[in-house]
Amino acid sequence: KASSAAEVSPDDAKVAAEYRGFVKKSIFELPTPAMLVDVDILNKNIATIASYLKDKSVGFRSHTKSHKCLEVAKLQLAGGGKGLCAAKLGEADFLVRGGMKDILITAPVVGRLKIDRLMTMLGTAPDVKAVIDNDQNAIDLSTAALAAKRKLKVLIDVNVGQNRTGLDKPEDVVALAQLIGKQKGLELVGIQGYHGNNQHTVGFDNRRTRSLAADERAVAARQALEKAGFAVQIVSVGGSGSYNIDGEYSGVTELQPGSFVYMDSHYSNIGGKNQQGNAYSDFGNSMTILTTVISRPGGGDRAIVDAGLKALTMDESVPQATGMTGAIYTSAGDEYGQLKLQNASRDLKVGDMVQMIPGHCCTTVNLYDVCFGVRNGIVEHAWAIEGRGRAD
Repeated sequence: KASSAAEVSPDDAKVAAEYRGFVKKSIFELPTPAMLVDVDILNKNIATIASYLKDKSVGFRSHTKSHKCLEVAKLQLAGGGKGLCAAKLGEADFLVRGGMKDILITAPVVGRLKIDRLMTMLGTAPDVKAVIDNDQNAIDLSTAALAAKRKLKVLIDVNVGQNRTGLDKPEDVVALAQLIGKQKGLELVGIQGYHGNNQHTVGFDNRRTRSLAADERAVAARQALEKAGFAVQIVSVGGSGSYNIDGEYSGVTELQPGSFVYMDSHYSNIGGKNQQGNAYSDFGNSMTILTTVISRPGGGDRAIVDAGLKALTMDESVPQATGMTGAIYTSAGDEYGQLKLQNASRDLKVGDMVQMIPGHCCTTVNLYDVCFGVRNGIVEHAWAIEGRGRAD
């Protein structure tokens, strides 16, 4: 079902309602560019990772940064997810408003205004968790939690090779844990060792080598904490490209896959276990952007579509046309894209529609207010993308 006004903000509900009139209609009646999600492929992707982990002592906590949509989050939880990840406080906010409880905010929450927002959030969802890699941040969070009569569950952020946030050495992790132990407003529940830099490594063996090195660092931090007398409930690592590597590593308790629900043209070419070449078909491409051909300049080898950089991001890879070969996408500006036709398998005319697999699903999602859940070319859902633009 589509989100109700009780589950989302009035603005989000209004956006979804405006498009709900397209439900039960053909996708070719939609205004373009339009974001489509094949619900059968989406559900299969969720079932794939749940089935893989079914008999393992590892769960999955899906990363909502890839879809920013409450309805998709619900499907992930219904499909076996143990909780959700949010990259920023703003993403956690719409999840909490939608009734979600077990959420890990995967970047440090810093600054008085954001910490105050986090404390308010805890009043509704006391199982929201934050990550810490800094002494003063730990003190600030604890002080705020005590003032609000809350207790915040925290994970220590460990740098396992991403070289972004996180502590480098096990002894530093232990030192921060000792400080956290003295903060009455905090409860240490585990560590995060995210390695998003490994997820797109081309070649399964190459990716496995890098991912195992990252997991080793995360588990070394766990062992150091346990040796120092701390209980470690959670070791949260990994992602969509390394799920079947991290899921085998002893000491890991949960994975943070994000893109697996939608996939994109970049992920589709990183190479899978026992798969030929660079194909990665563990998860299907459920997300496409529906575009319309608006010009065929001179009737030559170019087709101009109504989806440029404001509709299809190109920060990781080039979007790909589906259902045809011989059409190479390039940007033609903010509003337009160009398909270079080279022995194309389909003759495109003005008014024809073309579905494009995005080059990067996460950043493309952030360009849309609504996505259409479709099955066999018919719209079944108009889902608000409540987390769109929540970079705060």
